[in-house]
Amino acid sequence: MTQAELHPIETSLTPAPGAGMGPLYTAFAKAQGGFKPIEKNRAVTIKPKEKPAYSFRYADLQEIREKTTPALSENGLCLFQLVTDEAGTTVIRTILGHSSGAQIEAVIRVPRGDGDIKNFGATVTYLRRYVVTALLGVAADDDLDEDGDTGGGDGHSPVAPEAHPGMRDAKTIGDLSKIMAGLDKEAKARYADYFNLRMDELRRAAA
Repeated sequence: MTQAELHPIETSLTPAPGAGMGPLYTAFAKAQGGFKPIEKNRAVTIKPKEKPAYSFRYADLQEIREKTTPALSENGLCLFQLVTDEAGTTVIRTILGHSSGAQIEAVIRVPRGDGDIKNFGATVTYLRRYVVTALLGVAADDDLDEDGDTGGGDGHSPVAPEAHPGMRDAKTIGDLSKIMAGLDKEAKARYADYFNLRMDELRRAAA
């Protein structure tokens, strides 16, 4: 899934009856002040074909929701997402609603295509997280420049590699290597990025 294949995010505002957007904006400003620090609890290594490999950290969707939902709820706000299918296109709707009836809705459409369903699922998960961070105004990724260096740039992050259950649960480098060795050629290529990611994690844990 490339950026060119994605439709732009569509945003719409629904005012509260007789009150406009003011109650939502006021509540949201208070909620943002109550968000807890978001931990970048995941790491991924990307290996471009013609550039050096690089790594970055990010917060998964569960971490983001755990650190923001309490403050949203305390201020009469809710955030939810709906994933539906419309004529072969997956539609991700993210809605920030207020008890007054006002809401902000962000919609992104993802062409389904004929690719691997697991890779497509990973793309949808990434986009759900991407829209939530944008809508809530929180930073959940290392900033990357166009060469993959952290520290600047526009903060755009590639889709995380597909996880392998056995590699995910491996406790030692030896266990991880055995799992990789037992895969066929196609599977090794498919999970190579995730293998490198888990190898880095286990090496850091053993240091």
